Amino acid sequence: MSQRKLSLLMVVCSLIGGVIGFAVGEAILSRLSSELPQWLLMGLYFGQYALFVGLMCLVAEMISPRLNGSGWKQRYVGESWKMLVPSTLVMVGVAAMLLQLLYGFSYQRASSTDNIVLLLDTSDSMRQTDPNNQLFQAAADVVRKMDSDMQIAVITFNSHAEVLQPLVQLRDQGIKDTVIAKLQNHPGPSGGTQIDEALQAALDQLRASGQLNPSSTVVLMSDGYSNVDLQTATEPFKQAGLPVHTVGMSQVDADATYLLQRIAEKTGGTYFNVDHADELSGIFGQIYDLSRQDRNFVTERTGAAADSAFYATCRVIGLLIIGALLGLALGLIFDNRHLAKSFTIGGAVAGLLAGLLLESALTSADWLDTTIRLCACALMAVVMTLFTLFIPASTSGGQSSFASRLGRGKRAAEQQRESGNRISKRFDL
Repeated sequence: MSQRKLSLLMVVCSLIGGVIGFAVGEAILSRLSSELPQWLLMGLYFGQYALFVGLMCLVAEMISPRLNGSGWKQRYVGESWKMLVPSTLVMVGVAAMLLQLLYGFSYQRASSTDNIVLLLDTSDSMRQTDPNNQLFQAAADVVRKMDSDMQIAVITFNSHAEVLQPLVQLRDQGIKDTVIAKLQNHPGPSGGTQIDEALQAALDQLRASGQLNPSSTVVLMSDGYSNVDLQTATEPFKQAGLPVHTVGMSQVDADATYLLQRIAEKTGGTYFNVDHADELSGIFGQIYDLSRQDRNFVTERTGAAADSAFYATCRVIGLLIIGALLGLALGLIFDNRHLAKSFTIGGAVAGLLAGLLLESALTSADWLDTTIRLCACALMAVVMTLFTLFIPASTSGGQSSFASRLGRGKRAAEQQRESGNRISKRFDL
């Protein structure tokens, strides 16, 4: 006979575990995202999340064994504790690593070398916006930080665009020093602002070197407005899957801000607003990190893959698999095939919903993305534990795998020993 059960305590405890896992995951993202590869980062993120959810579900069942029965608590709880870490942190974590490797792989990447083209405004208005010349200092800081496998070009623009540094690979410190010297000795601000010429110069540089592809990034910084045909200026970048990140000063007028925002939006880039010139170094550093960072399951995709149906499907399927494995982990912890079936199906549905939420709602706003991840973690934990209402479990228990086999093995061994003792006594007689 089978019946449907629901442990409200487990639902609540699973939610608490999901929230704790979310909090630890956010700490991992903020502190280790620039230090660890994405596959390892996601393995830690989902592995520890599964651990906390599994831990809290185990605690809930120990307090009130509604799903497994009192017999489980008396005989098998020790085995459940032994299975906790292998089935959650290890199994789910390793699976998340492998899925992230597939999701993060750039199937259409044209080159293993990343390229950054800096478009720096040197119009006369920069005398007031950046009196201490911090724009070029920030650009020099980026060059110092860049890896040796990267290429950089620097284009300055006012009334006309001028190539200060053609695209060059920073293969050694000598080349870096040469580029930095050019940045430090550039001519002073003068003239007007021609953003369209700067964008065209960037295209010319990348076309000439065969790097007009998603492996390149353009960074445009300006404090002024110019007449730009957005469709004509941005279409080549869009077709190449090449993002243009834009940086604007807060002192510029509304039209200038809107222009830079639209350029970034149309090319899959990000707009950054700067209140003071001394923030430029930090902003340029963020853009550099963004250009080097692979996509992962819990953050927004940018650039050529931003609107990719393929990567959207990969994210949703990846979360579905992680959710199913989380449910299976609970079944292994409780050593109950009926609960394993219920939690696995519920986890798959929960992972599907979490994946759809992340795919549809993530943005470039940090506070909003954090909220979306919290909702996804809570959703996955709660929906999974609710599925015992929909999939009936046997009322006779459910310990049918490791624990039950272990018990049968012990009983068989004891019977064999007793039989041997009786035979020995007969021979002694």
